[in-house]
Amino acid sequence: MTNVVETLDWLIAYWPDLLDARLPMATPRPWQQSEVSATVRAERDAQARVERIERSTFGLGQSPAPVDVSVLQTALDVMVRADDLAAELTEWSIAPPPAPPAHGQLDARPYLEHIRALLLEEQRDLEDEPGPWAALAEPTLTRMYEQVARCLAMLYTGQTVRVVCPWCHGVDVEHPAGGAWTWRVVELPGGQVAIICTGVCEPPLREVGTWWGGQPCWPLRDWEKLAKLL
Repeated sequence: MTNVVETLDWLIAYWPDLLDARLPMATPRPWQQSEVSATVRAERDAQARVERIERSTFGLGQSPAPVDVSVLQTALDVMVRADDLAAELTEWSIAPPPAPPAHGQLDARPYLEHIRALLLEEQRDLEDEPGPWAALAEPTLTRMYEQVARCLAMLYTGQTVRVVCPWCHGVDVEHPAGGAWTWRVVELPGGQVAIICTGVCEPPLREVGTWWGGQPCWPLRDWEKLAKLL
């Protein structure tokens, strides 16, 4: 229950930052390299070529969007999920449901705060024991947290470090010839952030911070040393 309420508090606190990030004058978010397969990359290239051919002088693509569309879509998705979850939990409560969003409204906080109040009420009724509402809400809230955190570049796990490993030379299953980016940023248990090489890698023991899942691993404290080696 504590984790669910903390997730709600986090979403409520960072909602203004999410909305600010959609505006052109917002501080640019840290860019993260996304990994796509060769097939997906080819499909995207083909689609882009078709769009360039079909685009006319009056096409919508001729002018930049006034907002960051990906951030706007994230905000809309979260608001819809919050509205749906609030309505679902209200069916099991005597509390009045929150009003539906007005035209042009983009604020998920009333629904998140409503969910929070219902869960705290359930917690009091059950004398701090976890209840069915919390179990029902947790997957949706986790999904919303991941959406917002990823949009604000606050989700570390999965980031690619754009270098070729000096010990395995970027050799992995998908790139047997080498040259791939095999380093990933991961969040280990306890909140420790580290870099792990996912390739066929056996660096000298003196160069490895530790090992995780059979792969060489460099916790944050070793990153300065790792940078000098590169």
